[in-house]
Amino acid sequence: MDIELQTITTNGNDGDHVSKDGVPAGNGSGQAYSIPEATEGDVLLTEQPRNGEIMSSGHAAETQRNQEKSSVCRVKDELNEVVFWRVRLWMVIILVFLLIFAIIIISLALCSTIYEDVDEKYDASSFNVSRSFNGSFRLPNQVFTEELLTLSVSKSQALATDLQKQLADLYRSSPALGRYFSEAKIYAFRNGSVTADYRLTFLMPAERQDELRNFTLSRKMVYNVFRQFLYDRETDESEPMYIDPLSLKMF
Repeated sequence: MDIELQTITTNGNDGDHVSKDGVPAGNGSGQAYSIPEATEGDVLLTEQPRNGEIMSSGHAAETQRNQEKSSVCRVKDELNEVVFWRVRLWMVIILVFLLIFAIIIISLALCSTIYEDVDEKYDASSFNVSRSFNGSFRLPNQVFTEELLTLSVSKSQALATDLQKQLADLYRSSPALGRYFSEAKIYAFRNGSVTADYRLTFLMPAERQDELRNFTLSRKMVYNVFRQFLYDRETDESEPMYIDPLSLKMF
């Protein structure tokens, strides 16, 4: 391959230069040198290290894949180890997961089962002992008329029926008193922003009457259920059927 030489002149006192033959042109202080130009072969030689880097990267990737394969093989070997008799490790792991799954299913089934309270099972026909409470409350938005003094009049009958329904719905929806409630009755209206006199009747079993009189069907319990109902319900104080909670009496 021919190499083309160029002549490069260096600055000097005597005008020294470099000849094409690469031999100094004179014996003076200025000398001429030949510098070969870069050729295609030189470029290829400089590319070789890059090819080497690519080969080295491919070798590293292959080594990593081999290591991953060896890790997988090692895990498989560990899973196939015999724990006892013919039971292998992978069988034990699956069995543990199945046991956990079974425990979760059983727990959910037990939680979803409706708990039956023994106290909820009762025979209403055995409730034959009566317990009654009398009292009064005021209807501040009702206008008293002579018709209200007689319950046989249609106006007083309609007002009494509405109030009785309210009291019946209240006590029948009570978790503690609902099973024992029998009747709510308005038996009189009096003057004074219309004061209604009422009677509440409950029935209870004879074998538990002492316990019920002292706790569940005590006057305090029955009164507090009524009063709490009046405070909790969202009723406009201007409604005709509004009952003043402060006027509630029970004995």
